[in-house]
Amino acid sequence: MWPILAAFDVGKFAEDFSGMVWTPYLFFLLMGCGIVFSVASKFVQWRIMRHGLSCIRGDYDNPDDVGAINHFQALCAALSATIGLGNIAGVAVAISLGGPGAVFWMWVIGFLGMVLKFFECTLAVMFRDVRDVPDPSAPALMEADAERRTLEYAGQSPPEAGAKSEARGEVRGGPMWYIQKALVDPLKKRNSMWWVLFKALAVLFAISTVLNSFGGGNMFQGWNVADMLEKNFNVNRVGSATVVSILVALVIIGGIKRIGQVASKLVPTMCVIYVLGALYVVSSHAAEIPDYLMLIVKSAFQPVSTQGAFTGVSIWVAFNWGLKRACFSNEAGEGSAAMAHAAAKTDEPIREGVVAGVGPFIDTIIICTMSALVILMSGTWVRPALGTIERIDGDDAYITFAEASTIPSELVAPYLDRLEVDTELLIYVLIPGSNVPQQVSAKITALARGEGDEWAILQAATVDIKGQREAAEIEASEAEADEKPASATWTALQAAGQDVHLSMEGAEMTAFAFDTAVRGFGKYIITLAVCLFAFSTMISWSYYGEKGAEYLLGPGAILPYKFIFVIFVFGGMYMTKFQPVYDFSDATTGLMVLCNLPAVLVLSPVVLRAAKDYFSRLDSGQMPKYRK
Repeated sequence: MWPILAAFDVGKFAEDFSGMVWTPYLFFLLMGCGIVFSVASKFVQWRIMRHGLSCIRGDYDNPDDVGAINHFQALCAALSATIGLGNIAGVAVAISLGGPGAVFWMWVIGFLGMVLKFFECTLAVMFRDVRDVPDPSAPALMEADAERRTLEYAGQSPPEAGAKSEARGEVRGGPMWYIQKALVDPLKKRNSMWWVLFKALAVLFAISTVLNSFGGGNMFQGWNVADMLEKNFNVNRVGSATVVSILVALVIIGGIKRIGQVASKLVPTMCVIYVLGALYVVSSHAAEIPDYLMLIVKSAFQPVSTQGAFTGVSIWVAFNWGLKRACFSNEAGEGSAAMAHAAAKTDEPIREGVVAGVGPFIDTIIICTMSALVILMSGTWVRPALGTIERIDGDDAYITFAEASTIPSELVAPYLDRLEVDTELLIYVLIPGSNVPQQVSAKITALARGEGDEWAILQAATVDIKGQREAAEIEASEAEADEKPASATWTALQAAGQDVHLSMEGAEMTAFAFDTAVRGFGKYIITLAVCLFAFSTMISWSYYGEKGAEYLLGPGAILPYKFIFVIFVFGGMYMTKFQPVYDFSDATTGLMVLCNLPAVLVLSPVVLRAAKDYFSRLDSGQMPKYRK
């Protein structure tokens, strides 16, 4: 599919790239800025929660303000990018690899993310670039612009003094623009060489945005949609890729106005559907909610031991995964949402910062917590082994299923629905001298089962381990040539009694958790949520990517970018493996944070002065309301 990438190990490159970016320095930069901004602003998060609702309702919307979309549409456009697979698959990944403690660190980043979004989106409006030209991101609407034009078109008289142009015009904003207008241009005028450093940050941010729009904002989303539709409803990948690509193209050709209009209807709908579904599952364990909340807090500050399918983690691992998944989910500190909020109709930058600050609360504190509680309460994260390896004969491993008494009753039906030929299992190979088992993937080649809905109908199964044997032989020959010891994984696998678990990745784990409450519920609710969330993320990230492309190459790059974006939607849905895309998206997300936060930190005094003025006017009743 991608022959240009076949020349090297894409997966290894993406994994190493992500590891290079996500160092402890990045973690401390993200949390440090959040803490500094919170203290300096006297914890503006509380102001955001109180004043934000009035702004979102439109109480302060002035129709004559410059911009393309209202506060609610700007918030929905930003949320449509952030509320996505990070809330479904991302939370599952965080818990499976970081334990319950990872959820606590997601909360922390969610709280700090409110102030990070407040600062960066305030700057985005404060230093946005407003031009009296037709919006190049919406070519389908440029003709209507031209008809309403009062400036710059031949044969028309100039407007009277003070008259307002009726053209929609274009609003450009985001980290690259506040770096350019607030730092690069002033420093350049003063002949300070520091402008080169900040210009490099702006360019690198724009490049990272474009790359991330193709990765996490596009291919990763499309892959999950195609995977869920194929596994649950046998929908052909080519068919689903074609339909989704066309739908994305129809929306993004209308620019930020059409994206805002679609998002303002899609985001509330998908949030309500998902939260109601999660509440239904959580309500069946309502009495246990305090216990699980306490488990989340305790696990953030103490190691968690191996339990069932969960292999145990340290405090650092929980912190690491919680931070990465929260950043991927709510995009706080990343600067992406600033591009959507820069298009808001307002002449009060602080007000838009307040609206933007509501985003991480909805995304992380509400949506992600609902997903986490469903996964934890269902026991999916510590699900017991299906059985053990009885013996190995050549390329076949024979499985003996566990006793019915070891499988919780609520897990029986979800297990039975998923066990069939070609189902992927994980063999947990415990190597002597190690406390953490190595996971070996293998697919079922033969399954003997009877009729009914009881665990006892499972009789025996065989899995293919030919791939593991061949890999071990290659590794052994390479080790012999280099005079190094070969891996002990294959040797340990030969021993009988290794546990076998059902393999679950991302959204599959969340769907399984929903199924423990009502059989088949996860299949429909998660598939619908994945489709809606992924589609909304793709249309918003197309706008972010086009703004990055426009900054780098000018307005002429927008239409070619959109064409390439739609091609990547199709390509991502046609892919069979997503891990390299996932790792690469993590890396570009981290790069965006590294470029954005230093600039926000330098410009933070500007935001603090503006916030002091705005809230003093608000508290004294000087702020006019346009909606009674």
